[in-house]
Amino acid sequence: MRKILLAGIAMAVVGGASTVARAQSPVFNVTTRPGKLDGAAPGSVTVNIGGTLFASVFFTSQSGNNGPKQAQNPNFVDYIRLYPNFNYTSPSGVNYGVSAQIRSLGAAQDQSRSTNTLYWHQAIAYVSSDKFGKFEMGTPNDAIDELGVGTGDDYGTGGFYSEYGFANETNFIAADSYDGDNPKQKVAYISPAFVGFTFAVSYQPTSVGLTNNSELTTQPPATPNSVGAASKNRIEGALQFSHAFGPASVKADIGYGYAGVAPVAGNPAQYDDVSYFNAGAVMNVAGFEVEGSINTGSFSASGDDGGNWGGPKLKGAKDTTAYIVGVGYNLGPYSIGAQYYNLQYDEYDGSGVGTLGKTTFDYGEALGAGYIVGPGVSVYFDAITDQNKVAGVKSHGTGVGLGTYFSW
Repeated sequence: MRKILLAGIAMAVVGGASTVARAQSPVFNVTTRPGKLDGAAPGSVTVNIGGTLFASVFFTSQSGNNGPKQAQNPNFVDYIRLYPNFNYTSPSGVNYGVSAQIRSLGAAQDQSRSTNTLYWHQAIAYVSSDKFGKFEMGTPNDAIDELGVGTGDDYGTGGFYSEYGFANETNFIAADSYDGDNPKQKVAYISPAFVGFTFAVSYQPTSVGLTNNSELTTQPPATPNSVGAASKNRIEGALQFSHAFGPASVKADIGYGYAGVAPVAGNPAQYDDVSYFNAGAVMNVAGFEVEGSINTGSFSASGDDGGNWGGPKLKGAKDTTAYIVGVGYNLGPYSIGAQYYNLQYDEYDGSGVGTLGKTTFDYGEALGAGYIVGPGVSVYFDAITDQNKVAGVKSHGTGVGLGTYFSW
């Protein structure tokens, strides 16, 4: 579920077959590569090491089974990430490159330096051309993530997107299965735009991330608990339409995802295959933005699929529906907006508590604002409230954050 979770400055995506966010909005940095490398002069080699520093203060309160629970406030949240990139443009205009992301392991305030090691969170090798599109290998976005729109991916217009690790926040809030999740090994293709249409397809054999061993062929994926399973042979396809007319522009997408159930040693439970549909749209008129996205079908609302949402659900469990709608306004460097998200899923699926076959909910509202100080520097304010119900017990949480990004 994911759908939510999650922006940096408006910077171009390396590899450039498609753009992740709307041109007039700040771009969510997890799916952004600082620096546009392909498109360089034919015969040239370009190397870039981009980066992002996020620093913020965050206040939160939550309630649960044991009454009100107050987290330590204020919380200081910060991290630094690096985006090394390489691109060679052949004399014929074909781009060959690598786009990667380096993170530090761990984010708790009490962690020692020994645990703060660097690791490769994502690495993508690509071949792209304006004529034939873009082929990606490694851990690229899947097709629905790449072309999905209407997801509220404007940081500072109400979505937290995992930057603060808000406990009550549901991970589908960004309405795609990439933001805040663990990128998995796959291959993907994104077509060139033709009369406003772009097509993408991706194939993911198992729920295995970026490693240096033979997990894909010799080690079946494990599951965190007895009520969740991992997926295999995940195939996604998506179609996006984009058009500008006068002062207005519109983008819309449709997508479909399917995955089988990977064997899990020691877990006798039965699961349904993953099968779900996605649709989204966003319209901009003179700075005003209206958007929405929905995912519905047979998938688990938990993050048991190798750390991601959208894996197989238990047999007998209710289908899952997750949607988000939002409005916003951009005026030069300023942005403001609001979002509402709603998740309907099986009470037992993923959590292992409650009643199998009974629908429960998780929903919330968010409000935010952003200001681009200058190239590479931005400030964002976000407030969110969330309510959910599991096994008849309701939980409520609120969070307020003020953060800034320095990107290069």
